Amino acid sequence: MAVAAEQTQEVRRSFGLRMVVAVLGLVATFLTSVVAVRTLDARAAAGFLAILGALMLGPMVGRLGLGQSAIRAIAAAGSPAEVAVQVVAHLRAVALLSVVTAPLVAWVATVVVREDRGLVVALVAGLIVLETLRLTISDVYAALGRITWSVAATHHSRSILALLAMLVVALVQGGETTLTTLLSAYAGTSLVLLLVVVVRLPLRSGSTGTRWWRSMLVAMAAGAWLFTVELGAFLVGRGDVWLAGAAFPADEVLLYSTASVLAMQVTVLEGLANIAITPVAARLWAEGRRDRVFALLRASATLSTAVTVVLVIAVWLLAPQVLAIYGEGLDDAAPYLAVLATGGLGMAVFGACAVLLVVTGNGRTAAGAVGVAMLVAVPAAVLAAVLGGPLALSIASASATALLFGSYAFACRRAFGTAPLPGLHLRRSLLLLAGRGPDDDDTATDATATAATDNSAVTGSGAGPGVVVDGPGTPR
Repeated sequence: MAVAAEQTQEVRRSFGLRMVVAVLGLVATFLTSVVAVRTLDARAAAGFLAILGALMLGPMVGRLGLGQSAIRAIAAAGSPAEVAVQVVAHLRAVALLSVVTAPLVAWVATVVVREDRGLVVALVAGLIVLETLRLTISDVYAALGRITWSVAATHHSRSILALLAMLVVALVQGGETTLTTLLSAYAGTSLVLLLVVVVRLPLRSGSTGTRWWRSMLVAMAAGAWLFTVELGAFLVGRGDVWLAGAAFPADEVLLYSTASVLAMQVTVLEGLANIAITPVAARLWAEGRRDRVFALLRASATLSTAVTVVLVIAVWLLAPQVLAIYGEGLDDAAPYLAVLATGGLGMAVFGACAVLLVVTGNGRTAAGAVGVAMLVAVPAAVLAAVLGGPLALSIASASATALLFGSYAFACRRAFGTAPLPGLHLRRSLLLLAGRGPDDDDTATDATATAATDNSAVTGSGAGPGVVVDGPGTPR
């Protein structure tokens, strides 16, 4: 019980600190987009918003699921030396992958840009590499329980610093601000933050010698299936911005991109809760505490869903007023914003199911769920954009979010016989996440979950670093 209480306290500390920084980061992201829209012309501003999407996809491609893999591998490591080996292996793999993939992602993300595109592509590619390395370091610190350092390395912290740098650039250059200068300021702050957070990594006893590449390849294999989970989240969350850039005129691209960037913010609590719980859930699962994992994930889903419902209602009521801050005419994007924000409810309700699949090593099951959902969602979104316009695309994108995350719940029920879905006991969930409640909020449900997970014990407990479990009860 003492260990469980300590781990729940870690969730509370991690979630609390992440929430504070995330609120500041969200405000910074909002103001950053306002600065870009107000200081750049329509095409350049749309390009900047598309680049924000690249800063989400680029690290996903560059990490290939290695962030989640690092959390699982470090949680299962038996000594500081093994931890260091995993840290070095994952960082080497991330560095290699990001250097190779970042230019391609940057080129695709900047399709709407016309002036100085070559320089913009180079800046975005460099920025993606910096982001990829730093976010992986954040995952490593999270796995080690170093919450403050983990939060310092998040994109929310970078957003705060980047806003300050962009404001200085905008004030100094006035009406002559360009996309390249804003991106240069963004990249500079990302580089400085990376240099700061790298200093506390456990690297001294990492893998060395001529066979270092073996541990790196094992790390890549462990993360490959998990990459699809992140890719699916991007496609339904920010991929629509790129699709809009290819399908709509510049003014409509700006409207839709602004709405999409804002709509993603309603899911911030779900994302923060999952980040805070994942390292703890991985350790609990490895220890055989499966009932505790289900209880924490259900509590997280309950809280996230309640808050997201409130935020979605607020968006429907206040969307025109919020968008008006960007400038005249931007309130025309209010319908897109309301619809896209509503789609975020699917992420809040079913998001904990994705976490469960990740921490239990069911990477192939998660990948299959993503594949099936995207086979339906991507063609539907393309047709909606080409034939229906921005509102049709927003409806298709919101539906895709619900479809993707709903598929995770279906996959969980197939794998475990149950899924960590939200309940009605909000107060009990809050107490559990705060470390003052019972281990579960529904004894009968937990008993079912425990029995089901015991039948698939091979997917979790005892899986060491680098072990990939492709599906329920099917270790590789």
